Amino acid sequence: MSKTYDFTVIGAGISACTFSSFLNNRFSDASIILIEQGRRVGGRATTRKSRKNKNLEFDHGLPSFSLSDNISKDILTFIAPLIDAKKLLDISNDILTIDELGYIKPTSHHQKTFRSVPSMINFCQEIIYQSNNPQKIDFLFQAQAKSIKRINNLWQVEINDKRLIKSKNLILSSSLIAHPRCLEIMKINSLPLSDAFVPGEDKIIDSVLREIKKQKYIMRKTYILHVSDFAVVQKFDHQYLQICFSKIIKEDLNFERIIFQIQSNGSLIIVLHTSYLNHLVDLDFNNIIKSLTSIFINYKIFLDLFSQARLIDTMSWRASQPFNYLLPKHLQWSSKSHIGFCGDWFDSSGIIGVESAMNSSIRLSKLLDWI
Repeated sequence: MSKTYDFTVIGAGISACTFSSFLNNRFSDASIILIEQGRRVGGRATTRKSRKNKNLEFDHGLPSFSLSDNISKDILTFIAPLIDAKKLLDISNDILTIDELGYIKPTSHHQKTFRSVPSMINFCQEIIYQSNNPQKIDFLFQAQAKSIKRINNLWQVEINDKRLIKSKNLILSSSLIAHPRCLEIMKINSLPLSDAFVPGEDKIIDSVLREIKKQKYIMRKTYILHVSDFAVVQKFDHQYLQICFSKIIKEDLNFERIIFQIQSNGSLIIVLHTSYLNHLVDLDFNNIIKSLTSIFINYKIFLDLFSQARLIDTMSWRASQPFNYLLPKHLQWSSKSHIGFCGDWFDSSGIIGVESAMNSSIRLSKLLDWI
């Protein structure tokens, strides 16, 4: 007989891991399974391990995150031990901006920026490690939720190999299978969340489906470059450097930021982030290098790196960050249907990004006092 879990969580990014760990700390006997399409935890904050070159491991999605001055005590319970153990580093001084005249200067923001070491994937791993009973948290990777159904008071999630995962409660840590953009991304004809309900059956679900249609998303594409010339890389003395592009450059080229990551074998990975509002654009590599050379014309070290760089991969983030109309908090949980929602698509009183996602996950877990 297949196992029935207390909770199925779709996704294994920061919000999913935060929800699962915080819930486990409150109810250590609750069984939880996280279903993740990727190969490892982290979602957009995961770290990619190259299959072709085992020495290359790099953050190709979210390379860092910022925290406000008014961070909640609940988030501090996760963050503070990692900072004390130097597993989470303040890299605010390594976040720079380059303007349209080609000059690099410190980024003008007051929030601190952190990154997990040695890689961003370690942040989600450390969040799970902080749970009281991690043995009750299972993971299923490279598994896409094809459909969700509620039958005889149990949720059934069908994944790509036709396997059914059953649970008493369902948590969506991503808005993807509730938002119309999933139709194109997943190449399906109807919304999985909508298919699971008859209109009017659950007023909260009706509201979620109605309101989420108003959300628009920033889509991102990253270009992963590799510099294998050790002599050139040795002259580059930055460990966690990230350079953001000015507003004018963003508007002209869609370049968002560029990060530099020294590899264990002494080579260098450069990840260029581009962002779009309506549809992704595929940029020609030669034009990318030409544009970067023009932007960094005043800095020989960067020109040398770009001259030796080769494109090794690209990554499209079509299910990325919402930038408008965040959903209200009261829609996070339906006690009638035993389904909850968390992530950066819910309002967190002006806080955005990772902190918003973590806040929503903790808030959702606190709603479940009836277990």
